[in-house]
Amino acid sequence: MYILTGPAGLFVIDPSVSPERAEELCGLTGLSKGECGVKGILLTHGHHDHIKYIDEWQDAYPTAKTFFSSNDKDLLGNGYMNCSYMEGTQVIYNFKFTNVASLNGASIFKADGLDIKVYETPGHTMGSVCYLVCQDGDEMFFTGDTVFAGSVGRTDMPGGSGRDLRDSVRRISKLNPELKIYPGHGPDSTIGDEIKSNPFFD
Repeated sequence: MYILTGPAGLFVIDPSVSPERAEELCGLTGLSKGECGVKGILLTHGHHDHIKYIDEWQDAYPTAKTFFSSNDKDLLGNGYMNCSYMEGTQVIYNFKFTNVASLNGASIFKADGLDIKVYETPGHTMGSVCYLVCQDGDEMFFTGDTVFAGSVGRTDMPGGSGRDLRDSVRRISKLNPELKIYPGHGPDSTIGDEIKSNPFFD
């Protein structure tokens, strides 16, 4: 999970940590009590480990918009498809969201020096997306489970497609080589480093 901070407010990316735990880790006093101005919750896809605490974050910040692709909606109502069964449970999600499907390359938030664009990158799941964040000229690319440092997301779970993922990686490889990427698991990297060392970037 990531938290973006700045004059435009706070944005949570993939709420896999509770507001209480995030407050402890980040030292943001009042975060768990709805006092820190979270403006948006950005979901990269519908797997349980990335949306586990969505309800708690929405409860703490009821006016924050949740961005999610409807192409992953089928995952929400099935514990096998959203992979919550891997933790020995069957979680059914029914949260409200602003649909980002078919908004490829569009800005979903723009204010106070912050511009957030969404890119559709299916492959790990049908509705996987990445978010390009430009904050006062500094660009960051949040890739969820589409691209990792040195690897890519698995495609052997429901909704996965190796062909779609290859197409998504090909499009990502055309972005600015200096663009920093922040994956859903593991260390950060850059597009240029992945072109050089990631075997899935050909």
